[in-house]
Amino acid sequence: MRLGSRKAFPNRPIKTKLGPAAGLATILFDIPAFAHGAARHEASDLWHAWHADPLISVPLLASGLLFIRGVWHLRRRVGRFPPGFGMRQIVCFVLGVVLLVIALLSPLEALSSILLSAHMVQHILLIAVAPPLLVLGKPEVAWLWALPPTWRRGVARHGPLRFMLAILSPCARPIPAALIHMATLWVWHSPMLFDAAVASDGLHWLEHVLFFGTALLFWRAIIKAHSGREAAAAALIACFITLLQSGLLSALLSFAREALYHAPDTTDWGLTALEDQQLAGAIMSLPMCALYLAAGLIMALRLLTPRGSERVRPSPVAMTDVLKPSR
Repeated sequence: MRLGSRKAFPNRPIKTKLGPAAGLATILFDIPAFAHGAARHEASDLWHAWHADPLISVPLLASGLLFIRGVWHLRRRVGRFPPGFGMRQIVCFVLGVVLLVIALLSPLEALSSILLSAHMVQHILLIAVAPPLLVLGKPEVAWLWALPPTWRRGVARHGPLRFMLAILSPCARPIPAALIHMATLWVWHSPMLFDAAVASDGLHWLEHVLFFGTALLFWRAIIKAHSGREAAAAALIACFITLLQSGLLSALLSFAREALYHAPDTTDWGLTALEDQQLAGAIMSLPMCALYLAAGLIMALRLLTPRGSERVRPSPVAMTDVLKPSR
């Protein structure tokens, strides 16, 4: 039987014939096969498929409340926003959180269990849209101001934390961050591991964490690199590497002769499994590659700007400014 042709029956768990890795994942995590919500979702009831997974909703809610508390304390006790942190950052953070909610808690999550194209939209939000918005939002500034003053000063002096950041700092440079992110994408899009993640809630959660975490690492390295010409050159190379591998991965999905991944029956949505995969490849190639191309063009423009002619920018928020005692 050709991949992607397995029949899913309404109101029953979707059962698929999975490989050894998927079976092992199901045993280890004690999760029924096809983890994105085991019951099939019809088009008529899809919009009722909102859910509140505590592993997702609790961290999102906690980070949002801390951000609000930090912004309120910062504005109330200092009387103004520090240079480099203001309404633009607040809007970026809010948009980033909203996109994460759409990607992980909305009906898009349920639809992604049926259509690979919807799964790809979810991954684009987690990889290429929400992370740069969150990085631009500088939530660490607000989060630190949400802490009591003694805790804020303690964070800066925390020896183990400083040691861990020093060890991880080489990975936060543009090219290493791009390579880590690229390797994560390719590993998790291999058919065996992709099917295993679909079959296990635990692996699926881990997949999203690694996608989102390495994307944050990549976009933070790219955005911070805009402040210097040498770093911008490395960021330009990193954007080119990421653009190239994303285009290659999307081409493999678009031009494959058969469906690469196990999937339920997609004919109710007007697509065969192969057509759904080709649509997923097109979705990956257009918006995702466009974002990487735009970031690379910004870095190229930074390199082409003559020295000394750059517009004076507000100084970034320094850790010492954030940790100043409250008045």
